[in-house]
Amino acid sequence: MSKMKEDLLHYLEQHGKPPVDYVLSKFEQHDIVLLGEMHRVKQQLELYHNLIPRLAEMGITYFATEFARRADQGLVDELLSKPYYDYALAKIITLKQEVFWGFQEYVDIFRLVWQTNQQVPPSQQIKIIGLNDPINWKLYNHICNTEHRTPNRAEIDVSWKGCGEKLWLEPITQHYAPGTKIMGIMGSHHGFTKYREPSWEIKAGKKVFTEFKTIRFGNHLYEKYGDKVFNICFHDPWSDLLEADKPIYPAKGVIEQVISPVYKEIGFDLMGSPWGEMTDDSFYTLGYPDFKLSNIYDGMIYTGRLQDLQPVTPIPDFIDESNIGLFRDFTPYNYEYNKTIAEINQIIADDTPLIYPEQKEITDESTVD
Repeated sequence: MSKMKEDLLHYLEQHGKPPVDYVLSKFEQHDIVLLGEMHRVKQQLELYHNLIPRLAEMGITYFATEFARRADQGLVDELLSKPYYDYALAKIITLKQEVFWGFQEYVDIFRLVWQTNQQVPPSQQIKIIGLNDPINWKLYNHICNTEHRTPNRAEIDVSWKGCGEKLWLEPITQHYAPGTKIMGIMGSHHGFTKYREPSWEIKAGKKVFTEFKTIRFGNHLYEKYGDKVFNICFHDPWSDLLEADKPIYPAKGVIEQVISPVYKEIGFDLMGSPWGEMTDDSFYTLGYPDFKLSNIYDGMIYTGRLQDLQPVTPIPDFIDESNIGLFRDFTPYNYEYNKTIAEINQIIADDTPLIYPEQKEITDESTVD
């Protein structure tokens, strides 16, 4: 066994934890913990499901999510306050955030929080905080369908009024005070804190860094709260430097090579650990000549080999007669506006396949020497 591989495994033996325990342990030193996901991965959603009752046990009573809008906070509060679980309302909250997000594991987050709250005293009940933007698709689509044209720049600006990741801070600052504990889930790029997302252009078939222009929610959050914030990514496919949509193994495959023979799943630090010292050759290195894994996130959760990741479950009747009108109001860019209910649900069902890196056996120990 190479020395590097030995050191990495030794670190996991000493400091690695089962994923739920790992996430909860971060609240000992931090108030806000963000989980950054790839989207639509069943194992990652199952982690959230397993976390929810443990959050209540630990007194972590705020659950912030990209998968509900700030504008719908009243609906979320109504859902959690009802004496029964209102599945139709949970679908409406999900649909208004993203009309094609009809996946059972995401909607089940609302059910599991509601269910947990029925079983704990009021002081331990969890409040779901919606983070996402209230884009006015109804206005955008109305212009498309009544005037048969694409909205102009001024009309688009009105549709996007009140949107932007800096505004995701508002519901956090509304509820946060020192010592308050907030769990957050979102797409991995929204969860960047110290890492800045690079902008790029293609030159000679390769992505070339241009500037650091994009500022994500986690960047704003870290600027305001500093080390009270800890962020954790999942072991996901990353994007190649050469081809925009080609997925590759993070850290050149070393993570999977070292962990998969020993652990089915595990959480571990990148910051301040030998895992964080590993290099990479993905899109995330742009603008970082000496990129190491600890640049991008503070911790990582491994939920299995990338080729074993499973997609979430489409809800066959996510769109039905009761919410088809909402679908037509909220569908982005008037997309698939005139599709039938059956056609829309089929689009959702077809949107679940995961894209994996090229399957290969990562056995060459020289990669971890």
